[in-house]
Amino acid sequence: GRNSLNASEKLPDFFWTGETDLNCLKCAIGQTLEYGYAHHIQRLMVTGLFCLLYGVDPKQVHEWYLAVYVDAVEWVELPNSLGMSQYADGGVMASKPYIASGSYINRMSNYCKTCKFDPSQSVGENACPITTMYWDFLIRHEKMLSKNPRMGMQVRNLSRFEKKKFPSIAAFSSLSLPCTAFSPTDAANCLRIVPSSACAGFVAPINFLKSATADRKSTRL
Repeated sequence: GRNSLNASEKLPDFFWTGETDLNCLKCAIGQTLEYGYAHHIQRLMVTGLFCLLYGVDPKQVHEWYLAVYVDAVEWVELPNSLGMSQYADGGVMASKPYIASGSYINRMSNYCKTCKFDPSQSVGENACPITTMYWDFLIRHEKMLSKNPRMGMQVRNLSRFEKKKFPSIAAFSSLSLPCTAFSPTDAANCLRIVPSSACAGFVAPINFLKSATADRKSTRL
């Protein structure tokens, strides 16, 4: 099938357990696993958003939605998952990828009030992984997104950062998210394996960036 963003990451194991320190995902996934239901905004802008920003293989996202929701009928679920949620069709169904930072989740819900992460921060010990990955997504796909008139404002927001800060954000997204941010109890379910120094809350050194890009898969389970 189509995969316009070349997303290839494995769906994290916590999608089957709900065990994560990210409160928005913990609540949305936990509700889903308990009741087989979640509001469409939870599907699009919480679980779907995470998968899109992280770069999960869209087929795995589709298979998860189909498996966990009692109202999932494949002829409806598949195009919504692959097209609207993951933008895997390159814009056939949706005119833009639905991406947002943690600040959007904070405005639209009460999840962030009891979360250990700060949705306004993209780097540092308290940075929200959603926010970090949002900026990293814009940086990685800037050339493609800049051609989409509906993405103009979001792409222009990259000008808020000095160009020299871009490598730091990308390196942080690749290497420096603490394992405890995703799985507090079982190391096997951690989203990324990172140096212990990453847990100190500093941006990964810029000289890690080249190896992070070349060996990105090796830094993730």
